[in-house]
Amino acid sequence: MKKPIKTLLSWCLAAVISLLIANLISFFYRSGAGSIPRENAFSTSIRTPNSRMVRGSEGYGINHVDENGYLNDDTLPLKDNYILMMGSSHAEGLQVMQKDNMVSLLNNWIDPSARTVYNLGTAGYTLPLIIQGFQAGLQEFPHASAVMIEISQLDFSTEELTEAMDQTQYDPACSGQTLMQSLDSGWRARNQILEFVPLISLLRQQFDSMNLSMKDAFGINDFIEAQHARALSVSGAQAATKSEENAPLNDATDADAYANALNQALALMRAEFSGPIILLYHAGVSALPDGTIRIDRDMRYYDDYLASCEQNGIVFVDTGDAFLRAYEADYSLPYGFSNTTMPSGHLNRIGHRIVAEEFYKAWLKIQEEEKN
Repeated sequence: MKKPIKTLLSWCLAAVISLLIANLISFFYRSGAGSIPRENAFSTSIRTPNSRMVRGSEGYGINHVDENGYLNDDTLPLKDNYILMMGSSHAEGLQVMQKDNMVSLLNNWIDPSARTVYNLGTAGYTLPLIIQGFQAGLQEFPHASAVMIEISQLDFSTEELTEAMDQTQYDPACSGQTLMQSLDSGWRARNQILEFVPLISLLRQQFDSMNLSMKDAFGINDFIEAQHARALSVSGAQAATKSEENAPLNDATDADAYANALNQALALMRAEFSGPIILLYHAGVSALPDGTIRIDRDMRYYDDYLASCEQNGIVFVDTGDAFLRAYEADYSLPYGFSNTTMPSGHLNRIGHRIVAEEFYKAWLKIQEEEKN
């Protein structure tokens, strides 16, 4: 009996040591204290205040979360009349080191002795969500002198833009500092566990990405889809003929509705904030067979954005030409990393620099116009 028990104990010990090593490695690959949900504020969740985020699956970044739950390096004091940066995970910048993200670069260029730009970048936040939380963001940070908005897509539905105008009202009880003080013991324990045992978060990510379905096995799914496509081809051709008769009218009506909703949404932001607003759009990039690249602008709504921004006194910036110039100079690509696929995914270090440069140029132009 002694030998089997000894063997079992050695296996258990080996498993424990393996988990400890894996957990230690996870600190340098994927770690962080999780997030805290909320309702009445700019974003529906924040990162755990005064924590650290490490991400290594796409690029590599070590980023500090400030006392408000946003990714900001707070080693320098924040200026009284700061600029708010609102945006998506691109602005949040978990894929690069904090010193290399667009906000840090802007801060260095505008005033290296203090912080001028405050980062509200939140993963998954598109323009409709930014508009919805816009008023709450200004209420939470009432001393903003300007707003910079980063977006990477233009294709939202008319309904999304209309619903975004039903804005969130800020509740001081939802600030990062207050939430940390009032956090219940269960959620506090959860975040502490995630902070000290990052392996849990990493394993959860792996399980979420797993697909145990057999629907695509042996090419069965492709065969079924091919048969279904053939069955629909005849009826689809007949329906297309009828739909073409009504398409021009419907398309024109939809386009007008979208342009009107977009203009109203931007007009709402302008009514709520009189300072400069810069809306920066960075489209995706595709590599072409001849060795060049293409900027994948969404031209369906592009002119609507130009017109609505101009009508509402908002500066519209398109980084596409800057992306092309960087590639023509030294084949630099704004998206992708050495551990992912180029040029896809989030902005890399070069992409952040280009975006920051375009924001900075627009900001200098605004400053010059104000002087004159």
